[in-house]
Amino acid sequence: MAKLRAMRLWTGTSGFAYKEWKGSFYPEDLPQSGMLAYYGARLNSVEINNTFYRIPKVEVLEKWRGEVPDDFTFILKASQRITHHKRLKEADDPLSYLVKQATEGLGDRLGPILFQLPPYLKKDVDRLKAFLEILPEGLKAAFEFRHE
Repeated sequence: MAKLRAMRLWTGTSGFAYKEWKGSFYPEDLPQSGMLAYYGARLNSVEINNTFYRIPKVEVLEKWRGEVPDDFTFILKASQRITHHKRLKEADDPLSYLVKQATEGLGDRLGPILFQLPPYLKKDVDRLKAFLEILPEGLKAAFEFRHE
């Protein structure tokens, strides 16, 4: 008989601050300011999508970090400046800024950074290799390739 291994499983959704979830996931009377703490008491990870448009200030990330349990993980979607505007080329500055803000604000709660590539970006192994070389050592990264 095969031996079962214990493993850690992260369960979460893409985002947490949806007023449409009131009455189904969140209590009707829960203020928006209490959504992350409520969410974090029930799930152990969340993908933050708004980082695609704007990187939050360190203080905002620190506040989020303080609202969830110690074993909670945040997955941040990489800035569109990196994935869509720069298309992974010459992205050192926006990548450095994202990593600095994320590590300062979230610390050990930072999970992988999700690089969601645009559907029009075709396979380019050399471009990907060059980008991987500028990723800081130890940074967890996930890539979503959306071209055929």
